[in-house]
Amino acid sequence: MRIKTDKILLRDAFFCTILTFIIASILYFAFVNLSILDPFEKAFKDFKFTDIYYSERMNNEERNNKIVLVNIKHANRFQIAQAIDKINTQRPSVIGLDIIFEDRKSEFIDSLLKSSLVSAKSLVTAYFHENDSVVNNHEYFQFYGETKGYINLDLEGQNSVIRNFLGVKGHNNDEYAFATQLALKAGYLNETYVKKELKNQLPINYIGNKDIFLCFDIEEVINKEKIRAFKDAVVILGYLGDGNESFDIEDKHFTPLNSEWVGRAVPDTFGVIVHANILNMLSKGNMIYRVSKFSTYLLSFIVCFLTILLSIKLYIKSSFVFDVSEKLIQLILSIVLVYLGLALLQANIYLSVVPVILLSIIGIEMIDYYEYLVKYLNKKFKWESRLL
Repeated sequence: MRIKTDKILLRDAFFCTILTFIIASILYFAFVNLSILDPFEKAFKDFKFTDIYYSERMNNEERNNKIVLVNIKHANRFQIAQAIDKINTQRPSVIGLDIIFEDRKSEFIDSLLKSSLVSAKSLVTAYFHENDSVVNNHEYFQFYGETKGYINLDLEGQNSVIRNFLGVKGHNNDEYAFATQLALKAGYLNETYVKKELKNQLPINYIGNKDIFLCFDIEEVINKEKIRAFKDAVVILGYLGDGNESFDIEDKHFTPLNSEWVGRAVPDTFGVIVHANILNMLSKGNMIYRVSKFSTYLLSFIVCFLTILLSIKLYIKSSFVFDVSEKLIQLILSIVLVYLGLALLQANIYLSVVPVILLSIIGIEMIDYYEYLVKYLNKKFKWESRLL
């Protein structure tokens, strides 16, 4: 028997979709608000399907040789001053210091460091927000015309995994992120673009971890006469471990580059690497467009509606075939939607496919309950349905 798609069938699919959204909302709020489920909620918050894409994305062909990192390890201020002077003589595009000198130490060595900071032709220093205060370099190391950017990576509303980036903030959009300042100094961006496009959170387009960037140890920089890679490059000095990276969590963060997708135990990426990934994204204009929540849920509704419509047709033809194939349909649908999400990310479009998947899966399950509902409505109000 051929089942036609008529108004009553479309109405059944529509109201079943509405019922699905109502039940899904109740389950979601119960899941979020029940304290007994907190560990599960945190585990799921720390996981995104798109993390699979980034954790496997280690393509050396994407290396940006115009971003060079220098591992300062636990170098003293004299060594850092030497490294800055040595790099400065090799005409880099910009020197970035992912370091904060909060206190004074030795008078003589501090004077050498200050001289190096002032002498650097194109320098970006760092500061960070801590609660309601700002942590800067000691005033001794600050100087007229200094360019500085905030290095905070944990954004408000973001969980422990660093997925997003805020390029500019403040009441008048007058505070720039560290990577934003590097991109401005290097000429990759202009202020008009920054204030317009970077005032909202953007997904970070990660290209890889430490191995994807040119890295040098500070001793190598000091001892070598010349490192050709520094010329015209953005050179960022920061901490990249001191010989035991597996257990070294100093200035390390959880990111989608982590090979563990759920239940992450050890941070995987140093802060300076995150800044380098952001700078690479800004320098290439390789931004990721995030599909809005409204568009995501509209798509979820459409996919859920179509899934339910086709499932109801199958159910009417043969409830036995529907019951046997129900789980297979849900599995295939999940795989297709995950693949769609990853394919869109490859095209620099970020779509949260989780609501689409979950609502479609729940929608198929709701058909049996919707049938009970329409039977009751038919008995009470003579409600018409193709499921009767």
